[in-house]
Amino acid sequence: MKRNLLIAALVVSFMFGTATTEGQKRWTLDECISYALRHNLEIESKSITNEAGKELYAQSRRNLLPSVGAGSGYSINYGKSVDPNTNAVTTNNFASNSYNLQGSLMLFEGFARNNLIAYNRYKHLAGIEQEKALKIDIAFAVMNSYLNSLYYKGLLEIVREQKELSELNLEKIRKQSQIGISARTEILEIEARLAEEELQVIRTQNYLRSSVLELKRVMNYPAGEEIQLQEPEEIGLMMPAGTVSADSVYQMALEHLPSVQARVQQLKSVERSLAVSKGYLLPSLYLYGGFNTGFYETHTDDTGNIIPFSSQLRNNASQAIGLSLNIPLFNKWNTRSEVRLGRLQLEREKVELKNYRNQLYYEIEGYCQELMAMAAEFAQAQKQTESNLLAFEVAQKKKDQGLFNIIDLYSSKNLLSNARSELLRARLQYLLKRKTIDFYMGKPVFGPEIHHEI
Repeated sequence: MKRNLLIAALVVSFMFGTATTEGQKRWTLDECISYALRHNLEIESKSITNEAGKELYAQSRRNLLPSVGAGSGYSINYGKSVDPNTNAVTTNNFASNSYNLQGSLMLFEGFARNNLIAYNRYKHLAGIEQEKALKIDIAFAVMNSYLNSLYYKGLLEIVREQKELSELNLEKIRKQSQIGISARTEILEIEARLAEEELQVIRTQNYLRSSVLELKRVMNYPAGEEIQLQEPEEIGLMMPAGTVSADSVYQMALEHLPSVQARVQQLKSVERSLAVSKGYLLPSLYLYGGFNTGFYETHTDDTGNIIPFSSQLRNNASQAIGLSLNIPLFNKWNTRSEVRLGRLQLEREKVELKNYRNQLYYEIEGYCQELMAMAAEFAQAQKQTESNLLAFEVAQKKKDQGLFNIIDLYSSKNLLSNARSELLRARLQYLLKRKTIDFYMGKPVFGPEIHHEI
């Protein structure tokens, strides 16, 4: 029981690392991801593209409405011209203006416009799913960098503790050497080991700085500002997971994964694009109508007075209504070529979707195997750390009693340090694999900001 408490204390100690400055904000994983999503320029660009796609979709629906136009003209005739009142040639100067209103409505166009509406809709939906997938990719990148930084933070705590322990041993050996209990060679051995540990501390500090810088880059966080990380809440010891079925995880992933849905919507858009091309092979039928009127200074009554403006507009009015049929006969096989290219693109999209699903299955299968492996490694690392801790305590006592030399003590000390480092690595790797599998299963992993979208 005491050993279990001791090993749990070790995990907590190197996971929490050194204490941050009082009052310094500690960033949780969800906060880092949320910050990255708000400040990522690629997401912002994709969002603008999706807004454009939304407008294209809306406009394609509005294209079903009739088109209406109005016009007006005013002219002054000089010299020889035709009198619009008598159609005779005249040399008198006169002014005239005209007004017209026309409209048209597409009755049939091989369903091209309806299919174009569906095409723009599926393209817009695919864009939305692609934006979700992009957010997920960024969230995973942040999580990976976040856990990597935590690893070097915990590792730095371990090597610092080992260095401090060597300093205590060096102080003890020096005092014993003064009274003739320890040899001078032991002091030299400890000093040499201490120099190696100081170098290891420096290297680990550099690795930590690099990992934190990478996290800032993924988050688009100011590189010059300090950031302190909060360890995940899952700080307790984890038991090995049961068998995870890749088939069941795969089926759940197909239902909700945005990257899969984006490709499905893309396939549907290609199908509609092909339907649009086929529609242009069929005749098109339009209904059109118009209204025209005008005012002319040459329109006079029997007394020679110009007929009033309102009367002319009424008397000169003319209306027209009709149907227009367009039958495509020959356009150098351009439309048929577009249909053939559309079919080839559709086949390519089907193959790419099938290939993506296959790759996704193998990816999930690999994650499931890695999860089981990391669960076993984590459990073994716990046992190994516990055993090495006990062995080191025994070696320390034997060294104090003169039964162990300094080399044997440091050998036991290094084994403990390596075991603690391996426990830290296994714990974070298990956490990463567990969260990855949970994500594919549709469980909330990154907080509500992403999860509610998928």
